[in-house]
Amino acid sequence: MNKTILLFALSVPFALVSCGPTYFSLGVEMRNPSRSGMDLSGKNISVSYLDDGKDSLFLPSVAEGFTEALEKDFFGGEQKIGIYSVRDSEGVDYTCRDSMVSLLMDTGVDVAFLFGLESMDRPEDSVSDVPFEIRLYVYDAMNQKDTVQMYSGRSALKQAADISEQGLETGRRSAHIFVSAWSEQRFVFYYYDTSEAWCRAAEYASDYRFKDAMDIWMGFLDTGNMRKRACAEYNMAVACCIMGEKELAKQWLDRADSDYFIPYSYSLREKIDKL
Repeated sequence: MNKTILLFALSVPFALVSCGPTYFSLGVEMRNPSRSGMDLSGKNISVSYLDDGKDSLFLPSVAEGFTEALEKDFFGGEQKIGIYSVRDSEGVDYTCRDSMVSLLMDTGVDVAFLFGLESMDRPEDSVSDVPFEIRLYVYDAMNQKDTVQMYSGRSALKQAADISEQGLETGRRSAHIFVSAWSEQRFVFYYYDTSEAWCRAAEYASDYRFKDAMDIWMGFLDTGNMRKRACAEYNMAVACCIMGEKELAKQWLDRADSDYFIPYSYSLREKIDKL
């Protein structure tokens, strides 16, 4: 989640808050599934490459560049993804589910990526670029389809350029369809009144300190004022939605709707359903 500029949009001036709760809207960059359709958020990942015994630096560098790109997107740049070398055995079909399940179990992760390299016809001129086809096998144990996905692409190694750098760049480009897509969405939070507690909770929310804000909103749940309680429950639902807690967000919104229907409840429910 990336931070964006906070925009206050008060429904009525503070002097008129007795007419009803006021609100403010918060712009949030929300993580969406990648172009591949895969969602790697919260999953353990491994990246492997097939070792043909020729001691080439290219494919290990591809795996490294690919891993760096995923770690930057999903782990804030922290080194959380293991890179493994797999002996390239003749006759093994990595489009077969059993082969990738075995790799997944060996690395102890939810999602296994495996790079393979197939050299194409070499040009007779030794100084010419060397064409190749790179293949990427992906198995996600948490995907209901339970199949291996395979991606491939062709390029050429430049003889005069550094092999490792070319591998790193190839890996980074290969990660483009797996990193998250982002979109800005606006979320509405409510003040029930302008008391110190409601204002402090709003300040926390505007600073993306949602857990601190939720601690304050929880304190309003024992009130007999159904509208006030619904505002707090609705705000809890919004915070949970932004943090990716879909089921919890639904539960809080259901509670809010049962106490007092909040005008922005319907649009929030649509956002939750799209998580």
